[in-house]
Amino acid sequence: MSHQEHNPYLIPLSILAVGVLIAGAMIYSNRNNSKPSSVTSPGDNIPAQTVPTRRPTVSAINIKNVQIKGEPFIGKVNTPVVLAYWFDFQCPFCKRFETNTLPVLVDRYVKEGKLKIIFKDFQFLGPDSVTAGIAEKAIWQLYPTKYFQWHQAMYGAQDGENRGWGNRADILKLAGSIPGIDANKVSQLMTKNRAQYIQEENADKTEGAKFNINGTPGFVIGTQSIYGAQPTSVFTQMIDAELRSVKSKK
Repeated sequence: MSHQEHNPYLIPLSILAVGVLIAGAMIYSNRNNSKPSSVTSPGDNIPAQTVPTRRPTVSAINIKNVQIKGEPFIGKVNTPVVLAYWFDFQCPFCKRFETNTLPVLVDRYVKEGKLKIIFKDFQFLGPDSVTAGIAEKAIWQLYPTKYFQWHQAMYGAQDGENRGWGNRADILKLAGSIPGIDANKVSQLMTKNRAQYIQEENADKTEGAKFNINGTPGFVIGTQSIYGAQPTSVFTQMIDAELRSVKSKK
């Protein structure tokens, strides 16, 4: 979907290798002993929900290589730091990130014009995930300024992985409960553009694999990938490091 860039959260709203990223809390590991630039935090035991298939070997991990045109996002169009976030609406680990970490990032960085978050589809946990991804694209196309409100409401309603909530009727009912969103128009666009939207979902997953993201949630920031719903401090320290790097180059 090609869409002019909007600021859906607040409308009037890398790269230095980080030497000591998070002291004593980071491990750089490789998938099949070859996951370059991955970040995990020992002792937290917060894995990503993974795809049960072998993924291609990672290429250069760099936020500059992430396709952002036409993708849903929050934050100003031009920000010093960009975080790309691959997610599945049915993923409980994504909900953990959305509940514990995302609000902190929004308040501390997005609202301050320091960070833009790009939302990338990795809808792989079943038909409801795919349907949610289709609805997401329709809402972004129709109502970009309402997108993040709907996105948050989706995770607020999530009852775990494929436990019953989240089919088309559920999603449209939730969308219709948000002032300014016409659920009938969303439904019509979901039907009209279904094949296109599914193709775009698959393109996001394929792109994620290039950065060795094989599950959800997965992130790229600067020249690093983050796997799983890691503690908020992992994200804030990486963002702060990227901000320092940008500042030092001015």
